[in-house]
Amino acid sequence: MKILVYGCGVIGSYLTHILCRAGNNVTVCAREKTKETLEKYGLRIKHKLQKTKTVDYPEVIDKADENEHYDIVFSIMQGQQQTALLPDLARVNAPLFVLVGNNLCAAETERGFRELAGDGRALLFGFQGTGGIREKTYSVCVRFGDSRLTVGGLHSEPSEQQKAVLKAAFSGTRYGLVFIDDMEGWLYCHAAFILPIVYISYAYNCDLRTAPKLALDLLMKAAEEGYALIKKTGIKIRPVGDDKYFDSKPKMAVMKLAMFGIAKTTIGELIATDHCRNAGTEMEYLDREFSGLREKAGGFPMPNRDRLKAAMPGWEHIHARYDK
Repeated sequence: MKILVYGCGVIGSYLTHILCRAGNNVTVCAREKTKETLEKYGLRIKHKLQKTKTVDYPEVIDKADENEHYDIVFSIMQGQQQTALLPDLARVNAPLFVLVGNNLCAAETERGFRELAGDGRALLFGFQGTGGIREKTYSVCVRFGDSRLTVGGLHSEPSEQQKAVLKAAFSGTRYGLVFIDDMEGWLYCHAAFILPIVYISYAYNCDLRTAPKLALDLLMKAAEEGYALIKKTGIKIRPVGDDKYFDSKPKMAVMKLAMFGIAKTTIGELIATDHCRNAGTEMEYLDREFSGLREKAGGFPMPNRDRLKAAMPGWEHIHARYDK
């Protein structure tokens, strides 16, 4: 299959790697230093847990040719960056587009895409469960197993034809595909869980090893408040029943153990705090959009979330400290 990929950070690099290993004809659209690095060194990844290194050599371009046809276009970027890229995406000749990453403006993104591209092309949203950090000439990728892509329409599952195309793109790999019937709900639920981690990370100078147990307990309570807000506003909880974790003591114990692992280990640092250090603009975007949802609900009470957020510095301070 002929596939075009926009975005070659940690997540985009691993997705591109998998697509290359599946035998696809993969082209990466990159600019300036990223393009130069890929052309000079190839797509280099250090797989942290697997203790392996890989190099792939996709074709690299700085602008898509409107006359070139692609079977799928993947755009792996922060939510606010996807909006800016829509005019470029709409000009690409392809039947299926998958926007991967945190996006709490998925409905607005879809409307913007339709205005530019019409209704003849399919748009899906996705999220890949990998973390890591981007170094100068390679990425450090943290993944469990071969990772997977959770993917679906704004309020519908992909069609059977779209599922078949996506399965074919990853054929021969152990990369997973999870099809969801409401990605807007899934993305909001994901944000409800990760934003408390973001607040604690910044409160403790992106060193969760120094965070006390009380802060980690508040994290779970703040996440539960986030799910309650989502339900109140009528957005669907996805995966179905995900909010029931908060009602189960055994499941909560497992989740707290997982949070402890994120807070106290090097792997957790790569998954959580390193991302916070390098993605302050994205974290502010998520916080702003989630706060907007709360305003629509009439100032829904979230005392634990407020307590965590009040402990972190303001966004201006965070940008001044961490933005490169």
